[in-house]
Amino acid sequence: MAERYRIETSVFASGERFPFLVCADTGIPLFDPTVFALTEYRTRNRASGTIEQMLRDLTVLLMFCNAHQIDLHARMLDGRLLDLGELDALVRMCRLPLSVIEFESRVDVSASESNRAVVSLQSYKARSKNKHQEISGESASVRIRYIQKYLGWLVDRRVLTLSAKHPARLPLVQAKDIVVSGLIARSPAGRGRNKVGRRKALDETAQERLWQIVAVDSPENPWEGRHARVRNELIVRWFMGLGIRRGELLGLKIPDLNFRSNEAFIARRADDPTDPRVNQPNAKTLDRLLPMSDDLARRTKAYILQERRKYGKARAHAFLFVANGGAPLSLRGLNKIFDVLRGKHREFEELFPHLMRHTTNFNFSKIADEQGMDREKELKARSHMMGWSETSNTAATYTQRETERKAREASLQLQNKMVKPINDSQ
Repeated sequence: MAERYRIETSVFASGERFPFLVCADTGIPLFDPTVFALTEYRTRNRASGTIEQMLRDLTVLLMFCNAHQIDLHARMLDGRLLDLGELDALVRMCRLPLSVIEFESRVDVSASESNRAVVSLQSYKARSKNKHQEISGESASVRIRYIQKYLGWLVDRRVLTLSAKHPARLPLVQAKDIVVSGLIARSPAGRGRNKVGRRKALDETAQERLWQIVAVDSPENPWEGRHARVRNELIVRWFMGLGIRRGELLGLKIPDLNFRSNEAFIARRADDPTDPRVNQPNAKTLDRLLPMSDDLARRTKAYILQERRKYGKARAHAFLFVANGGAPLSLRGLNKIFDVLRGKHREFEELFPHLMRHTTNFNFSKIADEQGMDREKELKARSHMMGWSETSNTAATYTQRETERKAREASLQLQNKMVKPINDSQ
């Protein structure tokens, strides 16, 4: 019977969150992945979210070994690791969503030996009809890189226990080199020149439509209850107005807001001991002070005094946005808000919090054009607002997108100015 895995996060007294990869049936942490996470990631002060993602990607390797009955420790004793056919199969599996891999693993285990070929063929046919189920090349590449590092670490640890004359030492080192280089060579390349698939922002028409829908008293508002409607409209305004990330929004505390100067402090509080959420929302970007408009400040203050204070549990913490009941709003709760919006309004089926960050940058570009801001000042201003360092190239990505938009408009103008043939009946 194949093992099932899950991630469990422990919160230490210091507030530090540390994820463990555990056996789902026993709840016992797996030894090797835990030691790998501790020695290679925790000692380097990697964020708990990074460690969790790494462990989640390692489950692909573990499920692959289960499916192919591969005992890595037994193989290393013989100076072996993976052969080239297994390497190719592992990379193919890395292109699939984890949910698909887990489902196929359960199907293969539950099927009898005589039925297994039929089930495998059916799953292959189903997957061939759903090409969109493959994850992006970038995500697959990250997954392969974590697996490659883990395999290299396993071999290095084993090699250090062997004497220089041990017969398995040299073959194992050579096997590691082949597997590591093979995984690197098979990692999907980035999009590179493929710019068409980049995430888009909401245009002016879509933005206006969104404001109509999220208005508290709108009959099209998808959320139920006064608190949810007021809070969710305010959340959209924070996202669209300041371009902050999910973790930054959920990490906002009331003391971070200065209503005298109308400023908000966007803080980094990794492993905050006052945060009761196990899956703590974190800021990925730099601390910064951002201005609030009079309207946003007024709406935020009204939410605190008229809606948030209704919940007794909200008095136990300082986080600005709360769930119904008063607990700090979680990442899952925030995602659910947009799930409901997308479900009720199919025109926004691709709307998610980070898309509004792109939209903020789109709107910023237009304002920069109207003000005649030069490119260097625009990059610095954008970097400060988004929380990037001035040496980051991320801001240039958005100026490049704006250049592409202008090129598109110019191209259309050129086409419209072309002289039409006399016999053109259109």
